[in-house]
Amino acid sequence: MKKTIAVLCALGALGSSVYAGDLMNATVFGYTTFADGLSPNVGTQKNSITGTLGTGNELWNGMLRTHGTSVAHFSGAALSSQPYASSTRVAMSVSIMLDTSKLVRPASGFATIFSASNASGLQWGLGITSTGSLCMTWQPNSSGSIANYATLGYTVPTSGSLAISLVTGRYLESENTEGSRLYVGDSNTYFTNTALKFGGTSITQLNVGGDRTDNSRLQAAVQQLYVHNTALTQPQVASLMAEMAAVPEPATATLSLLGLACMAWRRRRAA
Repeated sequence: MKKTIAVLCALGALGSSVYAGDLMNATVFGYTTFADGLSPNVGTQKNSITGTLGTGNELWNGMLRTHGTSVAHFSGAALSSQPYASSTRVAMSVSIMLDTSKLVRPASGFATIFSASNASGLQWGLGITSTGSLCMTWQPNSSGSIANYATLGYTVPTSGSLAISLVTGRYLESENTEGSRLYVGDSNTYFTNTALKFGGTSITQLNVGGDRTDNSRLQAAVQQLYVHNTALTQPQVASLMAEMAAVPEPATATLSLLGLACMAWRRRRAA
């Protein structure tokens, strides 16, 4: 019995701290886990963020599951637009770690993984199609849901964790190229759409999950979420994804609590 407890304590100690790197701390707001509800735990504006769960959504095992009758909303951040050569464009990056086994494909069309919106109702984001392909999304229709999407050449796996980072604005330091770029899994795998640029003024809200064309809802497990008020460059995306990979998974974080409990038990036994 003592040997078993000692082994559990050793395993628990491996995940006893939550990692937060330079780019995570530089976010406007971010979540290394959702264990504390919808309060961000990293970011320069984390104290100003209000997170609300839609009806039917839940927090489970440190992950945000969006399903039921509405999306999860995050508001309160000052995400301002920046003037580029062609016109005023919003520069921002949204990075997410997904548990792909919880990412349910829609019956038809596409489902929204996340979208950003401004006061004028303009939207920009990322979705998944009924065939499992990722797609960039933009522009609402008259009902307020996103109407347009461009399918990308990437099919989401049915299991495992997947890091994604969708960047809009001027995403290359060495060029004046504007548009949107999606990095999938690593900084060397990406899809670019120079025609898709988020115009208008400041972003007022980030939505996770959303309407599907069959009027049901996206069901996903978001393990981590980070929002930057800049268009991250390729080297920055590489650094951020390395930081995301270093964050203990929810199960590991739970194990770390066991480790702390074991340490306390051993101290009591020694006393």
